[in-house]
Amino acid sequence: MHVGGAFAEVAATEREIYAGRMPERPFVLVGQQYLADPQRSVGDVHPVWSYAHVPHGYDGDAAEAITTQIERFAPGFRDRIVGTAVRTTPGFAAHNPNYVGGNIMTGAKDIPQLLFGPRPIPHPYDTGLRGHYLCSAATPPGPGAHGMCGAHAAARALRHLRGPAGA
Repeated sequence: MHVGGAFAEVAATEREIYAGRMPERPFVLVGQQYLADPQRSVGDVHPVWSYAHVPHGYDGDAAEAITTQIERFAPGFRDRIVGTAVRTTPGFAAHNPNYVGGNIMTGAKDIPQLLFGPRPIPHPYDTGLRGHYLCSAATPPGPGAHGMCGAHAAARALRHLRGPAGA
């Protein structure tokens, strides 16, 4: 779910973030993965995963701002929380070096990055080692494309398996 209010509010929030300021009401994304994977739940306790857009490299704890924003649209949410686990942007970067500055989108996604990915070569999924392909969110078309990076890398691998004419 996207939690952020009307378009004008989300746009103002994103302008604040771009300017390097943490907004009072951040744009929040919420996932309830247990709906597709019930094993994530224990009894009637169901995990909810959320994150907020924050300024690049923000080292503060946005948990309260996230909770307040969700509570704004889902009154009673706060009362149902039985535990939390917080990871700041530096924590994300330490957990996964692809998350530069805590950015789970693998860094800047300007036009050159979207078109060329981590390096400008004709086949961005090739690693240079036959049979090994790069399919991370850093490759085109980038994160948020829900599996397209892997699908393109798999297509490239299949072309190589079919031989020189398919390479």
